[in-house]
Amino acid sequence: MSEQKNISLWTRARGVLHGPVLIGVIAALVAIGLSVFGMIRNPEGVPINLRSLLLVVVLAGGSWGLIAWAIATAAVEAGKDEVNEPMNQ
Repeated sequence: MSEQKNISLWTRARGVLHGPVLIGVIAALVAIGLSVFGMIRNPEGVPINLRSLLLVVVLAGGSWGLIAWAIATAAVEAGKDEVNEPMNQ
């Protein structure tokens, strides 16, 4: 019983986030990180304020996360179709 209580947050997240969803979340986090780094690196181009940070999260993270998830889902589905096809000989 005590073993179940000591499950780490990472283990719980891995239980929920797996496959294409995990790939989408990782891509979104990378995109957000790179966008924030770009904002900090070039403050003349983009002002650093709450609105800019929210736009980075929604636009960069959302779009890259969605695209990565869609590609990973298509790859998984294509792999399932290939495995389920009967052998034609």
